[in-house]
Amino acid sequence: GSGLLTGAAVGYELTPNWRIEGEFTYQSVDHDGLSPAVAAAPGTGNYASTGFALNGLYSFNAFGSERARTYVGLGVAWLTEIDIDFESAGRELSYSGSDVGVQALAGVRYEFGSRWFLDAGLRYLAASSVELDGEDGALGRIVADYEPWSATLGIGWRF
Repeated sequence: GSGLLTGAAVGYELTPNWRIEGEFTYQSVDHDGLSPAVAAAPGTGNYASTGFALNGLYSFNAFGSERARTYVGLGVAWLTEIDIDFESAGRELSYSGSDVGVQALAGVRYEFGSRWFLDAGLRYLAASSVELDGEDGALGRIVADYEPWSATLGIGWRF
């Protein structure tokens, strides 16, 4: 479903084509329930995570302008909390855990000058077989895949 991704990143440009970035993100995605449905976890709700990632990115000139450079990259993410909530008939059941995942990134960065830039991209995060334990009276454990896609838009400052 739809959702929100917000965060911040700090990076270092190794060469004009290679950079590394460390980031913190919070992501929340709506869900329509489990497939197959589980009686202990009915209804809809959201799937959310917080995490830190280290990304390696390669940028190149695909548009014929050094001001607009495309990039592709891979990253490793430590998801400090992955949380899934189910809401049904005014009742909420929550399950949470943590895990490690990988992400793929692609986008374009437009340079406004020597300091400011605009970044637009896509990212795919994958954490498989995450064990989520029940919280606040929710019984049992859910083992789930967490695989959100995100479209991002950001503004940055180079120092």
